[in-house]
Order: sequence, then structure tokens, then C-alpha cells
Amino acid sequence: MKQVFNLGGDIVVEELPVPGCGKKEVLVRNMFSLISTGTEGSSIREAGGGIGGLITRVKDNPELAQRAIAMVRKEGLGKTIDAIREQRRATPLPLGYSSGGIVLELGEGITDISIGDRVACGGAGYANHAEIISVPRNLVCKVPGGVDFDEAGFTTLGAVAIQGIRRARVELGDRTVVLGLGLVGQIVCQILKACGAFVIGIDTLEERVRLAEELGLDTGLLSGKDPVSRVMDHTDGLGADAVIICAATRSSEPANQAIRMARKKGRVAVIGAVGMALERAPLYEKEVDFLISCSYGPGRYDPLYEVKGTDYPIAYVRWTENRNMQAFLDLLATGKVEVKGLIGNVFTIENAKEAYRALRDDGKRPIAVMLRYPAPPQSRVERARTLRLASVSKAPGRINVGVIGAGTLAQAHHLPNLVKSPHFSVGAVCDKVAVTAAGVARKYGAGYCSTDYRDILDDEDIDMVIIATRHDTHAPLIREAADSGKHVLVEKPVALTLEQCGRVLEETDREGVNIAVDFNRRFSPLARKAKALARGRGGPMVINYRVNSAGMGKDHWINDPEEGGGAIIGEACHFFDFMSWLVGAEPRRIHTEMISTSDPSTVDANNIACTVSYEDGSIASLVYCTLGSEAFSKERVEIFMDGGVIAIEDFRELEAAGLNIKGERLSVVEKGQFELLQEYGLLLKGEGEGADLPDLVDGVKATACSIKALESLRTGEVQEFDHPW
Repeated sequence: MKQVFNLGGDIVVEELPVPGCGKKEVLVRNMFSLISTGTEGSSIREAGGGIGGLITRVKDNPELAQRAIAMVRKEGLGKTIDAIREQRRATPLPLGYSSGGIVLELGEGITDISIGDRVACGGAGYANHAEIISVPRNLVCKVPGGVDFDEAGFTTLGAVAIQGIRRARVELGDRTVVLGLGLVGQIVCQILKACGAFVIGIDTLEERVRLAEELGLDTGLLSGKDPVSRVMDHTDGLGADAVIICAATRSSEPANQAIRMARKKGRVAVIGAVGMALERAPLYEKEVDFLISCSYGPGRYDPLYEVKGTDYPIAYVRWTENRNMQAFLDLLATGKVEVKGLIGNVFTIENAKEAYRALRDDGKRPIAVMLRYPAPPQSRVERARTLRLASVSKAPGRINVGVIGAGTLAQAHHLPNLVKSPHFSVGAVCDKVAVTAAGVARKYGAGYCSTDYRDILDDEDIDMVIIATRHDTHAPLIREAADSGKHVLVEKPVALTLEQCGRVLEETDREGVNIAVDFNRRFSPLARKAKALARGRGGPMVINYRVNSAGMGKDHWINDPEEGGGAIIGEACHFFDFMSWLVGAEPRRIHTEMISTSDPSTVDANNIACTVSYEDGSIASLVYCTLGSEAFSKERVEIFMDGGVIAIEDFRELEAAGLNIKGERLSVVEKGQFELLQEYGLLLKGEGEGADLPDLVDGVKATACSIKALESLRTGEVQEFDHPW
């Protein structure tokens, strides 16, 4: 299938596999999608905006600014700018957020939509300009009879308009001003008329004012001709009951004009992206309510609502973003809003580049541009989720690998290491995001990409899989891969519960199948030095492991209890494994304390001090916290034994005292990712013994430590291990 992207300011149409249809998702064949002349046009211009665009983007995003500052400190300004530019050039950004089409497939949990239904779809990153899209249920609405697909393509913009009107609290008979008669402004004017308001529209372009008047606007004004006094003339000198700002500009003049136009105790609602350096005097004197409208309405940007499909009860939230979308479709069905007259141009998806070129023509820029998609074919070939990229046969003498999950971790470590290693070849890449699957597969020379992991498990030419998906999928994927006869290298954790741990151990005992867990720190060169000394020690050891996991904020996906399991299960298992490996004995007891704070942005249970005792008399303490700074080192391990000390700082520097070994500083951080993969390759080829390779039992043991640590927090008691492994 074809999809449109912004690649560093250029419009490209890529061939991709069909996206998967996940839980509470709807697979839709697009018939029409709307190009937002404002939002998308500005994003294209910003992407090609050079150093000025980069600086603006960093200034407007505090989190990005902090990361940029940290990178400047480490790499310098020049390298930082080059890295950001390269990332933007190399990363295709999906375009589109409003479309209409036909339902092809339904995900688990959807019962109120049927295959073949006509639907409108919304949401950036979901309702893309693509032949086939996968959209969460709460961003999909059924299209009423009498509404065409091109009209349904306006639904997201209609919901934006409706939410702005709701925020302005417009009532029957209100005299209302709309500042900016672009696409959203034109729709706002029509909906206001349907509500019984007297509407005054203002724009810089005469042709937009005329168009709005043709569609029912009461009074149209040009912004360059003293619009404030003219609004006063049309409101008997009282001012507008409500002003809705639909303009898009960095200037604060529209916002201040709106305040001056409003009557005493009037309302100003902002839909467009405008400057807001507000003049205090008129705002104060009139006691104007200055309101911001958040996109499509309640539910927007809430992953529980948008992604997981948890609706807000209608008794408490009457108008959610989905109900706003449906309300707009009803206005279309009854003829109270007319959008066909707003469509300036229609292009096929193959000609998307021309469509966006039309947006850049300042003199003839259309109000709305649409993309049209081919009529649905009769066969089901259209839903192939595998895209063949090259006729690559299995490389002789190499282990052919399928990578399941092509996110940040896979791209940063697994895939570069596979290419670097003499033992492996990249046979296939799977990711639920089609553009990620295709882009990563092409970059690393895979034979094909897919959005369905079962394609890889069913491929007889794939010898091994790397599982780098979200945490909740690890346990079932391990079992399915083992059933398919594939060797497995899985990211931590292997499971999220003790029950899952037990099932994984029971159900993956397959002859000829090897399962390893990516506890890579065991293979850091500095860690190997420490382990060599630990093997010959004469008594117990004491370990102090400090982890500064800054940036693991409350909104990070790892803190989703269903998907990530929390930071202690999702990440701290790494450190429990490392401590158990160093000691070389089974954990016996564990006790944990956590911080107590009223800060809503902090997860208390992600900030712990934990003590583990082992069967040989050793003890280890883990301090894991998210309260620190990314500018400071992440990990420090101190090991006390036999009258000596070893300290490892960020797996780059080793200090030692009293153990007759020298300190060492590496040129870069070495956490052992490549070394672990090499050892695994030798083992699978029968050329090595897999010394210290973390297996499934090690994975279960580390997960059990994490779960017991959390149980200690819950009960306040020391937890005993019954060694389920």
C-alpha cells in the first residue's frame, strides 16, 4: 500500500506493508483524506526551515531543549545540530489526521462497528494519508447516510471547530466574531449559524471573506480596516459576546484584538496557534474569559481514551472528542454545514507531492485540498502485511535473524550489532508501525518487512528471532517462537507476573531451541574483570548498585501496568540479574523501601532502596531512582570483598583498591551488547559453550526479584524466595 510522508520538508510516497489491526483498533481503507492547509502546511515549512526552524522547535519543547543541552555539553554545538538535522532527514513523518473510508477488519474488543461500515477517522499518526490505516476505536465514527466520503474527510477539523465553540459557550442569539477564515474558521462560521448565532467573520484575504459570506456568514470584514471599531459598530457599541480565534500566526495582535472586540465579561476562545503576549489592561477592565480549546475535545492526548479505548461516561463528560466528531457528521447529514464548497483541489495519492505544492502557492492557496484513493479491489491481496524488499536467500554459514519490534532499542543496538557480527544476517524486520518496519528493514538490508510477527515465525528460513517489543508481549512471543522452532534472544523482562514466569518455563522446553535473555551488562569488559575476581574470592561480598534512571517520568510507557509493568519490573530486573551473577549464589530474602512524595509527576515505587541477601551469605543493595539528572552518570557498582574494593562507573571506568589489579578507563561506555550477541552466535553454531549467557531461568529469577521487591513495598515485610526456577 502507499502512504505519504514528510521527509525533511520533502513529500514522498512510500510503498509499505498493510498495518496490523491491534486490540480495540479498526482497519480502514481510506477513500478520501483531507490535507490541513494550516497544520500540515506549517509542519512542511518548519521541517525545511534550516537552523532557524531547529532553534524554534527546541525553544518550544522544554524536554527536547534539555536533551539538546545535554548533548551540546557532551558532543558540542556543531555535532548536536548535525545530529538533529540528520535525524529529521532520515525519519519519515506520517502526514494526515482526518479521513473517510470503509472498515476492512476489526480488532479484539470492538462490537459496535462492522466490517464494511462507512467511517470517519481522526488522529495524527492514525488517520494518515495512506491507502489503509489502523485507527483506535475512539477515533472512529460511523458515517450517516447521505454523507459522502469526501465530506467525512472533514470530520476531524469539524470536531476541532465544535470544541472551540463549546469552549466559547456560544448561545442562541450571541454576537460572535471569528478571527481567521481559513479551513477551520469557515467551518466554525457555519456551525455558529446552525447554533443561531449572529456571526462576524474577519480575515486578511478578501476571497476568504467572500467565500464565508456565500456559505451564510452574516458580516464579513477585512482585518486591515480597523476591525475592532467595525465590530463595535455591528454590536451596538457593546462588543462581541464571544470571539473565536482561528488564525495561525506568532503575532499576539489577533489575541489582543479579540480582547478589545469582546464585551465586558465576554469570552475569547483560541483554536489557532497564535501569540499570547496579552495586554493586561483591556483583559482586566473587561474581565474577559480567555479560553484555550484543546483540539478535538475531552479525551485528546489521553492514552487511556485514545489508545486503550476507555470512554468517558456520558453523564460526566457529555462531549468527548468522539462525540464531537459524531456531532459534526450529524450536521453534515442534515445539511446544516456544507463543506464541498471548501474543496479547492483533489489529487490522487500518487500525486501527493503536487497537492502539497498547491499549499505553498501563497497567491492561489486553496482552502482545502483532498487526496483520493483507489476504489476497493475485490480480492484480499490488498491486506498483505509483508513487503518483499529484496530477493535475498539465506546467507550460507550465518544465522538468519528475524527482528520482532524495531523501536529505539533494536535500532540502537540489536540491528547494528547483527550487521557487524560475522555470525548473523538480518532476514526480516517486523514492527506494528509499517513505516518503521519498512524503513529499518531497508536500512539494514533485510529481505522483507512485515507488520505481523507470525510471518517471521512461519518462515522456515528464519533460524532465530530477537524479541524487542513492549514488555507485555515478551512471554507469549517467547512461547510462540519456541513452538515455531526458533532460537530466541529476548529483551528483559521475560514476563510481568510470577504466573507468566512459570508458564514460560513450562511451555518452552523444546529440544533444539535455545532461549537467551539480553542481560548484556554481564559481558561488559569491566564487569568481566570484576567477575573473574569474584569467582576466586574467599568469603561473602557486599555490593552497592546505584542507578540514576532520570527521565523515566510518570508518562513513560514503562509505567503502564499492563504494557510496561513499571520501572522496577521493566528495568530494575537488569540490575537484580547483574548482582546475582556477580555473587554466583541464589537470592534468599529481599526487603524494599520507597520514597513518599506528593509530587503527582513522580512514581514513588520507582524510587527504592532494596536489600537482597544470598545463600552464600553475601548481601547487595540496589538504589534505583528517577529523581536525578541525565547529565549525571547512570550507573555505579561498588563491590567489597576479600579486603578490597572494585568500583565500576557507567561501565566505562573501573577503580580498584586492595585486590592487586589496576584501574582502567575505556574510551566509550561498553555495556556488553555486542559481546553477548557474539557469544550467543558461537553457541548456536556449536563453536562455543555460551559461558555466562543469561538463559530463561536467569530471566525468570531476575523478574522474580523485581516482583518480590514490589511485594515487599506493598506489605512492608521481608520477602522470602521459594525458587520457582
